[in-house]
Amino acid sequence: MLKVEKPRLYLLLAAAVFTSALALYLPSFPGELLWDDEEFIAGNSFVSDCANLGTALNPANLLKVLPVPLSARPVVNASLLADVCSGGGAGGMRLTNVLLHAFNGVLVFFLLLTLCGSAPAALFGALVFALHPASAEVVRIITYRSHLLGFFFFSAGLLSFIFFAREPGLLTGASAVLAYFLAVLSVETPVVLPAAALLAVYFDAGKEGLKRAAPLLLGFLLIAAFYLWFRAPRSGYDLPGSASSGITGPSLLYPAALLPRDFLPPESYATPPPWRELYSNRAANLFTMSAVTLDYFRTLAWPSRLSIDYNPALIRSFGPGVPPLAGCLAALAAGWLLFLKKKLSGLALLFIFLALLPALNILPVYNIRADRYLYLPLAGFALLAAAGFGRASGEGSRRRIFTFAAAGLYLAGLGAVSVRRGPEFRDPLALFSAAVARDPAVPRAQANLAAALLRKGDCGGAVSHSRTAAGLDPGNRQFLLRLAYNLAWCGRGGESALLLKDSPGDPDALFLSGLLRLKTDRARAVPLLKAALEAAPRRRLFFLTLLLAEKRGPAGLAARDREDLAELRKLYRAAGLLL
Repeated sequence: MLKVEKPRLYLLLAAAVFTSALALYLPSFPGELLWDDEEFIAGNSFVSDCANLGTALNPANLLKVLPVPLSARPVVNASLLADVCSGGGAGGMRLTNVLLHAFNGVLVFFLLLTLCGSAPAALFGALVFALHPASAEVVRIITYRSHLLGFFFFSAGLLSFIFFAREPGLLTGASAVLAYFLAVLSVETPVVLPAAALLAVYFDAGKEGLKRAAPLLLGFLLIAAFYLWFRAPRSGYDLPGSASSGITGPSLLYPAALLPRDFLPPESYATPPPWRELYSNRAANLFTMSAVTLDYFRTLAWPSRLSIDYNPALIRSFGPGVPPLAGCLAALAAGWLLFLKKKLSGLALLFIFLALLPALNILPVYNIRADRYLYLPLAGFALLAAAGFGRASGEGSRRRIFTFAAAGLYLAGLGAVSVRRGPEFRDPLALFSAAVARDPAVPRAQANLAAALLRKGDCGGAVSHSRTAAGLDPGNRQFLLRLAYNLAWCGRGGESALLLKDSPGDPDALFLSGLLRLKTDRARAVPLLKAALEAAPRRRLFFLTLLLAEKRGPAGLAARDREDLAELRKLYRAAGLLL
């Protein structure tokens, strides 16, 4: 239990954590927008206009569905708009991400200090969090600020909840409720905060603490219920073999007055993942996600071979599936037994499992393995590191010296891995080249590398990696369509057309068929492009290409539409697809 006896020392140590995070990430900003940033930052007109800040902050839009990207994460949209209004551009957004990570390190320090009462142990655990290379993805890719904000409010809410359970008060109670509310409006993973708070309070103050915290827990549960209602119409998506997580139209829970006039039901993901079998095969899901969980634990302890993209092997049968499942159950049982004995390591293990739950495909998720899903569990690992440090640095000067030396080497190793990964985030080509180098069997990484090469004018490399992606996942028509795109852009329209024959009704096939006719047979191209847009009305590229095909002038178009249309016309002409 924390006793505030040395506030200046604690502030100094917190400042050391903050500075370490800044020193790690400030010197190497990415030079270009990366991965999801292209869609949710560059392609998001809502967050590019400072005038929309008032709309983003309007509480009425917590009830009404705002038809913009990231509408299920309004805190993220508001923070991006604040960056835009400050005039910092993409660089300012990246700086905000770094500062958020640094502040999260400070919160981890005070959380560990609160739970273990040892400043050296809390410092070590917080530095593990600040320097851990698994954080790189959420810090360097602007869109993943959602995890940074979610963690910030999660940690603030957990600390407030603990202090409320010690001594109930209006300020701590209101702070906890507000923090939880903002956390779930940032990203989905903090929804587990009520369970994490119960574990922390029981560890810190026992059954009496739980009794004192009961009214606050009720507030948390009401927020969780509201969030489930809030999220459904804003972020649903279809995955093969699973029920949609969204809504299809107005209902008693979602009256038409709360939905946009042009509300559309959830779309299927454009690129079905290689592990799509998991959504319909429960045994394979259990065994595979057990192996993924164990790999997450390994990555937390020693983060080697981190990547921007993964393709976990599917485990379908009992024989190879039992060992990872047994390993997970053993670790969970050990955590529970240690927790019952009031051991900090037990709380840490349970916290890691709890923080991973939203990402373990219990409710279907598109990505079953991603570094960003480790950001919240990193707090549990920091707690585990603090517990280990405190236990190892017991009585005896030699033992203490050895513990400090080992801790220093471990932190240096984490920092070195983080620094070595820095150049990977320079631009999309470097990012996906590194992913393919680590695991050439990841089809999505191969396809994304092909796209990056195409932007650099390397048609041979783009087509080659597109063929590899299609070969790695032959049941996925989207990779064949991506290959067709690349062939078309590289002036090989005949080869592209051959690939389209097997996908006559696919929106991408319709679009590409129209695009290939744009130069020579505009009359046939327009109906194909219209059919593609009707099948996938959210696809901006389809909309802009149809404008070009219909030779519509700039009159009546928004400024961003005019700019994008002019840029697209140049690209099509350079590729020989437009006169």
